[in-house]
Amino acid sequence: MFTFIISLAILSMLLWLGFKLTGAVLKACIWLFILIPLALGIWGIGLLCCCTLILIPVGFKLFAAGMRMIIPG
Repeated sequence: MFTFIISLAILSMLLWLGFKLTGAVLKACIWLFILIPLALGIWGIGLLCCCTLILIPVGFKLFAAGMRMIIPG
């Protein structure tokens, strides 16, 4: 009975570790393949807006939005 409880504890720890690793890999893939290209696109639009005098404030806002997309907080 004691070995059964120990084996269940080891199994639950392995499943918890797999759950955490899967979540970390999924978050890294979303950040790498979705958020970085979107942020670079927003930065590019912000750079285009900064080329005109009228749209400079919009360009700065787009730069800030792109940075918040990469580094939240």
